[in-house]
Amino acid sequence: MTPTGYIRAEDSDALRAAVTRVRELDDPTVIFAVPVDVSWLRDEESTRQLTAYLRMVKGPKAIMLGGQMDPLGRYAKAVSHLKQLIEELPHAALLRTDLAAFGALAAGATFTAFGASSTYRHIVAPGEKPQTNKKIIVRSPHVLFPDLMAFFLGEKIAKRYGGADDVPVCYCAACDGDLTLDAFSNNRGGLPAAAVAHNVAVLMEWLRTLKATEPGRARQKWWYDRCRTALDQYALINASVRHPRGFDPPEQLKRWALTAPTWISTPQTADAERKR
Repeated sequence: MTPTGYIRAEDSDALRAAVTRVRELDDPTVIFAVPVDVSWLRDEESTRQLTAYLRMVKGPKAIMLGGQMDPLGRYAKAVSHLKQLIEELPHAALLRTDLAAFGALAAGATFTAFGASSTYRHIVAPGEKPQTNKKIIVRSPHVLFPDLMAFFLGEKIAKRYGGADDVPVCYCAACDGDLTLDAFSNNRGGLPAAAVAHNVAVLMEWLRTLKATEPGRARQKWWYDRCRTALDQYALINASVRHPRGFDPPEQLKRWALTAPTWISTPQTADAERKR
């Protein structure tokens, strides 16, 4: 994998230089690491430019998106442009990411990697300090809530449900029906390790389902439907815990849920057709 330097927003010279150097290597075993600022996916013009340069490299391209917090949640069209980039770029891959790992695979990525922690789910530009939510004191592990397709602190999940009888029971390969999602309420004992095992088991279950789905349109529809369903669950689960803002969906999930493949008929597209 190439030791490519960080390519900042609209730095076409740096992008061109990196592409030129990889082409000079002329080695099909080399993976071109492409750490780019997410601003490249902000609009159509910069996305087309990025795509055009990367298409000049025949071998695999491992894209890594840079930005604070959730880079793909920053721009309204970043998710749809990432999907477009993956679809139009032969041998594309996506590393240092989160939910986008599955979206990329559904769009045809050669390989991907879901970061084991938030530190590895994006990259930060050199010279910048990673931003964090300073209002939150982390006293419990991050837990993947399968129905909501998002990570929440175990303490928050426990507080929202408050020991109610309707706490979701987890049937992932790690929990196997023995734990409810409010079980990871602190960092004592084996709970952090159990939370990690739960997170990995859920992700691997999603991966097995995706791989069992026919590549192409079927996978794209599977991913879109899953994101739409997860987004709809927020209102239902918030109602069940009697808290209108009990759980807030991440911006990136909203973007994926709105990024329907062009050939899928949605309520929005149906309305548009009727108006025409």
